Amino acid sequence: MNADLFFDFSLEDVFPVNFRHFFAVILCCSMAFGQAASPAAPAQPTPPASAAQPAAQLPPDAPVITIKGVCTPPSAADCSTVVTKADFEALVQAVQPQMPLKMQRQMASGYAQLLTMAAEAHKRGLDSSPRVQVRTKISGMQVLQRELAESTQEEAGKISDADVEKYYADHKANFEQAEMYRLFIPRAPQPAETEDKKVTALGTSKTGAKTAGTATSAKTSATAKPATTKPTAAKPAPVADEASMKALAAKLRLRAAAGEDFSKLQAEAFTAAHIKAAVPETKLSKTTRSTLPPNHRVVFDLASGAVSELIPEGNGFYVYKMGAKTTPALDDVKNDIRTAIKNERLQQAMEAISKLGTTTFNDAYFGPADQPMPPQGPGAPGRSPADHPPADKE
Repeated sequence: MNADLFFDFSLEDVFPVNFRHFFAVILCCSMAFGQAASPAAPAQPTPPASAAQPAAQLPPDAPVITIKGVCTPPSAADCSTVVTKADFEALVQAVQPQMPLKMQRQMASGYAQLLTMAAEAHKRGLDSSPRVQVRTKISGMQVLQRELAESTQEEAGKISDADVEKYYADHKANFEQAEMYRLFIPRAPQPAETEDKKVTALGTSKTGAKTAGTATSAKTSATAKPATTKPTAAKPAPVADEASMKALAAKLRLRAAAGEDFSKLQAEAFTAAHIKAAVPETKLSKTTRSTLPPNHRVVFDLASGAVSELIPEGNGFYVYKMGAKTTPALDDVKNDIRTAIKNERLQQAMEAISKLGTTTFNDAYFGPADQPMPPQGPGAPGRSPADHPPADKE
């Protein structure tokens, strides 16, 4: 998970296109950093020798950005705004601690433009307008929202070796792996393909196609005896409806329990349902409980070699045959366990925060409520890698 865990309340972008990218990076930190580049006295001349010093050797108060003619509040025409090394590094830490040096220079250029525009806006009195006051308030809340998300993640990530060992012991069944086979029988057949055919005295042909009889003369046609060839009947569908497919599923399940090959049975199921797509692989390797849909996980309770009952789903029926089961060692799943613990803690923390307040809306003002919005952020139901990974797709 990243820090953008909450619903993102964004204001309309009123800035020119060439500033948008920078403002997207700097918006949150600019409020927290405040007047990092507050008006300062004219910078002391930097000796030429120090200009060549490596960045790491520069003292914290060394100026790294100097904007002549710009300061807040405005004073003399020759005033300057100076951003020191310490100021700028605090800015980088707030935005992206691992920011490459080349990108830092680009950010410094954008930050200088931001300071210049902010000073001009202050000079024009725009900072006291009601709209700016509202936007400033929202920006400040966005910064706090992001800080809360990052702080919660840091706390959730404090996982000891003892935590990992306990989780492994308590959830050992979730890490059990099995070789198994799976058979899928569609609930309903697809429409059988039909061709537009017409019956002639010489046999059956597609509509519009020429037959040998068209080459004969009218006289020959008049004297010739009618052919006795019977019309070719369309091949009946192997299975006609859902009830037949369900009955077929039960028969295939019995044949699977008797030891027949799952690939062969799967091909028969697709043929009966008029499915011409490639037959899916029936063997599943290193499958865990959590990689199966919730109502399929009961198959892990089967003994090796046992075949499950039919498992109905909206799209069809499933049959499993259990193979050998193994449990990986703790060292092999430590990273997965740490991720699972962190995600569980984070979800629990966000759910607790979301329950701190109860919100009601005035329907007389907003109108009746529509369908509820999908869950946002970490409070939404999530699944950890160990307990709830994505289900297999057919």
